[in-house]
Amino acid sequence: MNYADTSIANVRVGLRFGGRTREVTLKIIGMHCATCSLTVQKALLSVPGVLTANVSLASDEAKVVVDEARIDYKALLRAVQRAGYDVYREEVKVYLRSLNPDDESAITKALSRIGVFNVGFDLTNHSVIIEYNPLDITSDELTTMLRRSGFTVINVSKASEVDLDVDKRTVESDLRDILLRLVVAVPLTTAIFIMMILTMTSLIPIPLYNLLSFILATPVQFYSGWRFIKGAVRAFHNATANMDTLVALGTLSAYVFSILVLINLLPGTTFFDSSAAVITFVLIGRYLEVRARLHASSAIRELARLQPRVARVIKGNTEVEVSVTEVEPGDLVVVRQGEAIPVDGIVDSGEGYVDESSMSGEYMPVHRVSGDVVLAGTHLVRGYFVIRTTRNGRYTLLSQIIKLARQAQASRLPIQSLVDRVSAVFTWAVISAGILTLITWLLLGSPIYLAVMHMAAVLVVACPCALGLATPISVVVGVGRAAQKGIIIKDANALEKLVKARIVAFDKTGTLTMGKPRVFSIIGDENVLALAATAEAKSEHPLARAIVEYAMERGVIPSDVLSFDSIQGMGVISQLGDGSVIAVGNERLVKGMEAELPKYIEDETQRLRGLGYTVVYVVVNNTVRGALAIGDTLRPEAPRVISELRKLGINVVMLTGDNEVNARLIARKLGIEEVHANLLPDDKVNIINELRGKYGLIAMVGDGINDAAALNAADVGIAMGSGSDITKEAGDVVLLRNRLDQLIDLITLSRRVLNNIKFNLIYAFLYNVILIPIAAGVVPGITVRPEWAGLAMALSSITVTLNALRLRYSHV
Repeated sequence: MNYADTSIANVRVGLRFGGRTREVTLKIIGMHCATCSLTVQKALLSVPGVLTANVSLASDEAKVVVDEARIDYKALLRAVQRAGYDVYREEVKVYLRSLNPDDESAITKALSRIGVFNVGFDLTNHSVIIEYNPLDITSDELTTMLRRSGFTVINVSKASEVDLDVDKRTVESDLRDILLRLVVAVPLTTAIFIMMILTMTSLIPIPLYNLLSFILATPVQFYSGWRFIKGAVRAFHNATANMDTLVALGTLSAYVFSILVLINLLPGTTFFDSSAAVITFVLIGRYLEVRARLHASSAIRELARLQPRVARVIKGNTEVEVSVTEVEPGDLVVVRQGEAIPVDGIVDSGEGYVDESSMSGEYMPVHRVSGDVVLAGTHLVRGYFVIRTTRNGRYTLLSQIIKLARQAQASRLPIQSLVDRVSAVFTWAVISAGILTLITWLLLGSPIYLAVMHMAAVLVVACPCALGLATPISVVVGVGRAAQKGIIIKDANALEKLVKARIVAFDKTGTLTMGKPRVFSIIGDENVLALAATAEAKSEHPLARAIVEYAMERGVIPSDVLSFDSIQGMGVISQLGDGSVIAVGNERLVKGMEAELPKYIEDETQRLRGLGYTVVYVVVNNTVRGALAIGDTLRPEAPRVISELRKLGINVVMLTGDNEVNARLIARKLGIEEVHANLLPDDKVNIINELRGKYGLIAMVGDGINDAAALNAADVGIAMGSGSDITKEAGDVVLLRNRLDQLIDLITLSRRVLNNIKFNLIYAFLYNVILIPIAAGVVPGITVRPEWAGLAMALSSITVTLNALRLRYSHV
């Protein structure tokens, strides 16, 4: 399973359904409300091979988990289009040295993979036209596939530059369409209102005003308002109703009624001004809303801009500038002073000072030399590097962060399910209310024009869009803000759960402590350190690294071993070439091997444990030859974080595999009263389940590797970041900067996001509850004309969006 393509959650889906799964992302065009997103989701779920589909209105994205063996990628596009929407895609034209009709089947087969919608051929110009999804595949990957199939690529013509900013281009395309329609609507609507004023002052006769307003309102209705008419027809074909339906019904009712008055088939006054004004106001509102939504995801675009597009690779004796997607692991990349580092890698030669603030949050440049790890998106402030690439393009840590943040932005909170159910019937209820308003006014003996005016106002004033945006727009902004602070939220559900959690469990080593233990004392003869280093040389455990590093510092070189085995929760066992067996671990390992423990070693280890050190025994052929006392230091921010959690009303508990004495000493320094020590990974899971029964929802903070089972068992798993492959980390959140005080930022931001969502939902609900009856004319003395109802409707969506944008400036 490729973790760069598939999240851990999707691996679980694959296990459940039995097959090789992959998550694909589609940028949906044409969605306006919650009903739209539900329609697209239903369409995608109808495609054979689709296991799950999650559609977000706020980000205009569909996250689809597919069975690679069964899915027809083109069918996803067709399903969305049949539902009346579209998928954002790009086109690239690849020119080949030669192209014959016989080559077409080979090229089609080479390009038959996820991400490719369509392949066309231009035999005259020896070119292949590929329509593809830039969120799943790049043009560089497509040309590479052609080259590997034996074709010589001469040139590549892109419709637009491929990058991680697809959503911006999609939104800007929508904005251009709205502006074109406003260019027609604004001057014509303004002219209608000027004529209305002149008519009121008797400068223009009413019959002439009716005729001229009909002429001016018609382009507004059927060109500027075509977005809404088309959306209403699309909804009708899908047996649904949405905001477009309400706007189309409201404006067409006023427009058709006005024509009937104009030709003297009905008595009353015309409403051409109302139909034109409603369309104009709603378009203006939509324009402002879309612009605001563009800013909502700007935090992720800012991260994307950190990633350079090209790299200078050493080819032979020359430097060649290539796309970062073409750089292969092992390639040598040159970075000069003042440049951004384009790949993840290890400094092969050179040295310099690197600004790593984008990753670590520390603004002081860090000195990096040969052998040090550097990351894409950081900047070489001074010096010169030749970097040996370990990860490139979409596989760099920065790209993974962006991918996970985008994934979280598109995820849905549990509260959104309730909103979706309400939205699904809301529009039908409004249509029913409009019809009831019309009938009621007619039964009361009111003029038909007055009944039509109230009906149109009811249809137009209701705003399902505000309800649909209330939750996802806040999630998009909140997740983006978290990413700016170095907090990678993989699943937005963690935000809601974290607010409800009343207990946080902490691992000790690497979480409450620095996780960089050091050998402080050696018990036994001069060979104990060499034996321990030899046994631990292949282990990745922090204690093992401390032993090996300490040995290397003293010039002790570990010997080679024939075999190595790690026993979880106990230690390691290695076999030497002479047949000797060396084991290094805790008391459980000693007891499990029934090893003889000399009295002087036992007494000394007890004394060292009393001082707070962790003791590991060195066992050779079932005899304890010695022991090492290893200590760790508290994270400097840990006491403040524990204190802040208590002020927030959150209980704190420690779960550790370390011994009881050492664990209690650390807990006492931090003021943690509840401690569970000597725990194996499964024991931590059991304790978490017990704590959940006692306190309710529980969050677990650990290093993400040793605590994988516990993080997955908790309601919210929070992993300390270490610059590793974060898509492999357990848990729902990664504190990328590896600072414990980011937990307080996360909790604070979670509460602000949920409060923001609650405000949006309450506002959207009260807006509709209050204004629909007023528009219906229930309140004596207050009459809302359709154009002002349209303006109010537009302002409601803008209000919800702007309120969510406040999270961008949240002080966390």
